Amino acid sequence: MTTSNNTTRTAPDKAQAYLNTNSNRNNKIQPRAILVLGLWLGFWLLALGLIVLLMSLPFAQLYYRSSLEISGYVAAFAALCLAYALRPRWRFSARVKTSLPPLDRAKAEPLYAMLEHIASKLKIEAPIEIHLIGAASAFISCERNWYGKLLRLRVGIGLPLLGNLSNAELGSVLAHEFGHYVAGDLALGPWVYRTRKSLTTTVNNLDDSLFFLDLIFRYYGQWVLRLSSSISRAQEFAADAFAVQCFGVKASRAALEKIHLIEPMWSAYLDHELCPAITRGARLPVFEGFRRFCKPSQKRPEVQASIVQSEARPSSHGDSHPTLADRIAAIQPGATPAFPPLADCLQLVGGELAAETAWYSMFEHEQLISSDWDQYGSQILQTQIQERFANSWMAPDKLAFSELVGMAQQAEQLWEKLRPEGVSFLSRLGKRNHVLEILEEWTTACLCQRGFTPQVRPGQALLLSRGQQTVQPRELLTAALDCKLKSASLKQYDRPEAAI
Repeated sequence: MTTSNNTTRTAPDKAQAYLNTNSNRNNKIQPRAILVLGLWLGFWLLALGLIVLLMSLPFAQLYYRSSLEISGYVAAFAALCLAYALRPRWRFSARVKTSLPPLDRAKAEPLYAMLEHIASKLKIEAPIEIHLIGAASAFISCERNWYGKLLRLRVGIGLPLLGNLSNAELGSVLAHEFGHYVAGDLALGPWVYRTRKSLTTTVNNLDDSLFFLDLIFRYYGQWVLRLSSSISRAQEFAADAFAVQCFGVKASRAALEKIHLIEPMWSAYLDHELCPAITRGARLPVFEGFRRFCKPSQKRPEVQASIVQSEARPSSHGDSHPTLADRIAAIQPGATPAFPPLADCLQLVGGELAAETAWYSMFEHEQLISSDWDQYGSQILQTQIQERFANSWMAPDKLAFSELVGMAQQAEQLWEKLRPEGVSFLSRLGKRNHVLEILEEWTTACLCQRGFTPQVRPGQALLLSRGQQTVQPRELLTAALDCKLKSASLKQYDRPEAAI
């Protein structure tokens, strides 16, 4: 702890050098960012101009000749196809303003001190609010008044960073974010991001049958995306350099390597385990669940696919962030990525329990039931699954468990009975998966009625046990789908007294 605090007090003294050189960097990057915005506008002006040009031919023929020729029909059709392919794809959503309380300063004084020391060396004078987030990342946002004066900085710090990085490593991540702020990336970044998102959506949705007119926009859009990507990557390299100035090569490199290592696992844990449990009303130990999740085990197919997809995503010229190898080489020339041992800096916020309590404050409007991973299945999951089917045509005391085989083999026909309320836009595969998800829970409900108790193991398939007998509902459903399960074989799961 002492070593890390000394690093925090002395290393940011080098921040003045960053301030002195940052104006030269901005002189290079900001004009390129403005150029990207101009090229984005040019993209849509080119599209509008070409559509107008194509439509002018049929209008001219009608005006001067009072009839349309084949060329007029072709031009009009091409214009309509081009307009449809390039149509803006806006998604309107209501903006919900939240007023989540920041992390209590009294319980996280060392963390506030670290941030405020970095800010003071950068000559930033504004109150700082710290918020804990679920992602394996960090961010800084600013609030200004109507004439631009900085009112406060909001800093978001991911729970997995506190649970897996050392003090100095976390400091380098925060210094990286401050580097973005001082460089003006918070002002330019959102515009460049929206430009990239708009062009990416448009280029990816262009049809291939536009009389080769789509090629103009494909190449133009890809060129702008490459240019904007180079701006984003330059911003990341510069922010990494500032982190190195503040906390050194070793800490900055280790932070990048550890985040790259834990992010796929943490995201899968958050999406497939923790958030679904919270949705069911459970408040579970966050870090203990992640430790169990990371233990070697056979993961559920969808969980393993999520991890592999995150780890194996190939890099491209359109990426907004450099690759880990490029970032490590920039920090320490000649070095290649390694994976140092994990640590933690939870003492900065008062310990593991205090960190989880602060994070769960985001869900204070919900009535969460405190539990642990060993009891979650029997205390919460079992009750909710049984209530889902009670008083319905699928109630386990009304619908025989032996019907599982027939229902699994006719899953498509069950859609009309099991479809969600309201209008559904699910594909055929989506409808099938929805039915199978319900059948798996119904299998669990039937087994619970027969005295089995669910055991939740993060990342793995749900296991139900009754004495020495264990069964996985997913295995039963899979066997039924593959025609490898007989209705008579399900009698082995009846209560012993019922079997007699």
